[in-house]
Amino acid sequence: MNGELCAHEELAVGWAMHSLEPDEEAAFRDHLPTCPTCRHTVQATQEVLAGIGGAVRQEQPPPHLRARLLEQIEHTPQDTPAPRPAAPPTPLRPQHRRRTGRVLLAAAAALAVLAAGTYLGVRVTQLSDEVAAAQSRTDDLNRALLLAADPTTNRAVLRATGSGDDVAVVLSGPTSAAVMPMNLKPNDSGHVYVVWGASTKAPVPLAMFDVRAGSTTPQLLPWSSDAHKHTTFAVSLEPGRQPPPKPSEVLALGQVAPA
Repeated sequence: MNGELCAHEELAVGWAMHSLEPDEEAAFRDHLPTCPTCRHTVQATQEVLAGIGGAVRQEQPPPHLRARLLEQIEHTPQDTPAPRPAAPPTPLRPQHRRRTGRVLLAAAAALAVLAAGTYLGVRVTQLSDEVAAAQSRTDDLNRALLLAADPTTNRAVLRATGSGDDVAVVLSGPTSAAVMPMNLKPNDSGHVYVVWGASTKAPVPLAMFDVRAGSTTPQLLPWSSDAHKHTTFAVSLEPGRQPPPKPSEVLALGQVAPA
């Protein structure tokens, strides 16, 4: 019978799910050792159930998903296949109806577990991304603090050219730098802030950075010893994602504070 269909294969699924009636379970217990097809079905069903259970153990799907699923099961009629014209319809035995209902509930439970696994997988990915972003901000802050504590670091407070308000602080080290936005407006993806070295006759673009809404986290900048030589810095907001040869409009300007 191996490789062939078996009339008792549905019972094999019920056996693996422990959903058979006592008389069906007793009859199938005698049949199982003689039928390779049913043994294979039992083993495959058990492996699938074990895999599902192990993947999302002790977790529940979202309440709204579970409620919708149970409501759908409750209102779905359990129709039997239409009888052949030549034979009268054969009513389902009561125990067959009960077993069919339990099989449907078991299948629904498996579906709910799979849905929960998908939901949890997406949420775990989101949380991992949030943790990674938070860790990156913490690392940047620690590096900025070390930079600020370094005696070789120059500090320049940049003030708005119109109002004189403090808008940013530039920390310039021999090989690294950071900018701390204070009152700079957030920029969109079509614009970028540019730090300029203004100690020379013509301003030199040194680095670019973005400002997000509500963020005052220090932004680490790519830097060099030539950039560190500047004692005057400026900031401009430029269109595009590349610095122009010269600033379109200087928003803030500041000099390195004397030691």
